[in-house]
Amino acid sequence: MDQDPFLIVKHQVEEALLNANNLFESWKRIQQTVSSPRNQELLWTADELNSALEAIEQDVEDLEEALHAVEQNPQRFNLTAKDMNARKKFLTTARNNIQVIRNNLANPPSKKQYSPSNSQSPNGASSYQAARQNDNSIFIENEQQQQMMIMQNQDQHLEAMGGTLINLKEIAGTMNREIDDQVILLDDLGDHVDRSEGRLKSAMRRVTTILKKEEGISLKIWLLYMLSYYRFNHFASTGDNNVADEAAHMPRLEKKKYLYTPFN
Repeated sequence: MDQDPFLIVKHQVEEALLNANNLFESWKRIQQTVSSPRNQELLWTADELNSALEAIEQDVEDLEEALHAVEQNPQRFNLTAKDMNARKKFLTTARNNIQVIRNNLANPPSKKQYSPSNSQSPNGASSYQAARQNDNSIFIENEQQQQMMIMQNQDQHLEAMGGTLINLKEIAGTMNREIDDQVILLDDLGDHVDRSEGRLKSAMRRVTTILKKEEGISLKIWLLYMLSYYRFNHFASTGDNNVADEAAHMPRLEKKKYLYTPFN
């Protein structure tokens, strides 16, 4: 962790105590100016103050438990004896501050008696108006502190957003480089496909040419075969008829000789 958790909670307790003290000052001013202890504004302020003190006490108890755990081995947490004493002193001061406020709430101070001579402020305003002005000043100061805290939180958020934007920029750059690499690979693949397609078309043309040549040769062979077959049959039939005619007109003895003549 970048920051000590004790210091983070300590800072929160300090701010809560500051707000509680401002609220306590308002309670004291109201308590001195109202006529009845059942005044609604006085009761509401006391309730708010008690709620704030309870929350602060819970944080202080958590800090005390953490401090007791660290006391067993402060070197493990990189704490010196001076650091430990400072933390103990802070917790004691916070406890005392809370106790003082609780004592005043339980036993409100007696109302101050204002004489006509001292009931006026140097500028002619009444003591009540002066108390109101003081309360307004405290309120304005408190609001300014709240605004400062809001601005600090906004600055922290902006810094975190800046870091996130830097990371997104780096991721986008990486993605762009990967996309460029993919485009190069796709271009190379397209070139390979084009070359393969060209070779395939060339092979198809060769096959087509060969088939056409083969078809022409086959047709010629077929025509030659049919022509030879026709001529052979024609001459064979003509020769057989002539032989038959000759055999018909031969004398019987010559026919016998003819019959025993070898056939070539």
